[in-house]
Amino acid sequence: MERIVRKNSNRYTEVDIARGIGIFFVVLGHSIKQTGVSAEWIRILTYVIYSFHMPLFFCLSGFVSAKILSMKRPERVSYVLGRARRLLVPYFVIGILYIPVKLRMSALAVKPFAVTDIWKLLIGQNPDVSLWFLYILFLIELICAVLVNAYNFRSIWYGSFFLSVAIYWLNFDIRVPKYLFFFLMGIWVRLKFEDSRKAGYEDVMDGQDLLAFLALVTDIAAIIFLYRTTITVTMMLTSLCGIYLVLWSSSRMVYNIDGEKRKPGAFTGKLLLLGLFSMDIYILHEPIMTIIRLILWNRLGWNYILCTAIIFLCALCLPIPISKWIIRKVKPLRILFFGERK
Repeated sequence: MERIVRKNSNRYTEVDIARGIGIFFVVLGHSIKQTGVSAEWIRILTYVIYSFHMPLFFCLSGFVSAKILSMKRPERVSYVLGRARRLLVPYFVIGILYIPVKLRMSALAVKPFAVTDIWKLLIGQNPDVSLWFLYILFLIELICAVLVNAYNFRSIWYGSFFLSVAIYWLNFDIRVPKYLFFFLMGIWVRLKFEDSRKAGYEDVMDGQDLLAFLALVTDIAAIIFLYRTTITVTMMLTSLCGIYLVLWSSSRMVYNIDGEKRKPGAFTGKLLLLGLFSMDIYILHEPIMTIIRLILWNRLGWNYILCTAIIFLCALCLPIPISKWIIRKVKPLRILFFGERK
């Protein structure tokens, strides 16, 4: 199929949509685990979500960090300081604010928290358990800022692949080497997108429908195999397939079969909104989940499905108006909760 030639643009709408898909599954995965209820369909759904969703976020984080390759040393120092503010400030601020809540409600919490655990904030174990991503992402970006450049990028990326496979194979919970490969893969994907734009083509995934179908079949087979055998190295394959399928699906929502940009529909627009607020949702969703779960599940004893649905919808949607109309309107709050000065 002949691709439509276009002028370069700086925004990748399909990546914003991919972030929206990613945060949707992150919140869904956390929602269904809130009550501790275990059932066959819950375990299957959990396997599907956790087979790819965090590697996807590290990949998308790498996508927006490709400038690391061309940075000079002073720029790298500024970059690391900026990322520390963006990631570690909310990590510590929200973690500290969350401690009294966690201690007060520890008896009802899925993962109890004790006063003696406070120091673990320094090693990535936050009372708001979902915020580990911010800590690990900063460490990965620090490593890349120190070690990775345009000349050694591929060598380090290839080496990180074997390291990640080893971590998955041994089932070690060592997150930096596990996810470094996916972050670097995101940089590689960005380079491919930029090469396509330079050549005048916007729809990078054009003509890949058959490949996407094969990836889907492979992903389903790998998830079934993982579920039945619990051989964790299989997650490497499910992660790669899942990332590819999300990027392909996002592109299909943006471009039609002729490579022309579609007019965003209601569904695409909602995913795009989720993508634009994905970090805000990630940072704020856990406290919202905890409060609603304690009220509806622990206090009122509502039905699991209804309770989980409400937890999911509130945790996915409420952070947007809270961020937009409260936190981002007040500079000190914007700095403390999101690490942003502007």
